[in-house]
Amino acid sequence: MKRNHILLFKFLSILILLILLGCGSEGPGSPGSEGTEDIGLIVEAYVVPKYLDQNTNSVDAFQDFCGDEYEVFQNHVADVTITARFINPGAIYAPGNLYIEKYTVQYRRSADSIGAPPIETYVGYQTIVIPQPSAQGSMEVTYTLVFLDLLRKEKYAQDVMSGQYSYGLSYINNYTATYILEGKNELGQKFKIKANAEFQIGNFDNCD
Repeated sequence: MKRNHILLFKFLSILILLILLGCGSEGPGSPGSEGTEDIGLIVEAYVVPKYLDQNTNSVDAFQDFCGDEYEVFQNHVADVTITARFINPGAIYAPGNLYIEKYTVQYRRSADSIGAPPIETYVGYQTIVIPQPSAQGSMEVTYTLVFLDLLRKEKYAQDVMSGQYSYGLSYINNYTATYILEGKNELGQKFKIKANAEFQIGNFDNCD
């Protein structure tokens, strides 16, 4: 009887472990992505924020006066690189090209900036085409998308100047931006790709 109890305990332990492993799986592709396994592809995205043609995670929310004129003040953008490759190289199944028409950017305050102003989610529309990769290779495309637009930068500046929110030197707070790109393949099968990028926002000097 004691031996049966031991065997039963081992069986239940293995079963629980398998369930936990299954629940923790995100599927192929970027963490949080959905539906890419249904089209037979591993799809990943990488975000590189940039401003004034320079790669930077520092978002300037204040337009400073530079001697005799104001500094250039515009949307902070990001190069978003998307790669696609088959889950099973050499597979006969052909999903065709992938098409993305809509993306959202969600902004989450970092643990060290919990008292910072909330930033409203950005919704953008742009046609992104990802050609079907070769059977043994991968396909990569890069598009420049909005990272944080002027409207949200100006709103952040107004919020921190209101005295209702906390901030560090130069009105700086830290956030994480999460891109969610929604698309479908030529058969109409839908998928979502997620990618994150950390950034700081405040008053940065961009005078030449």
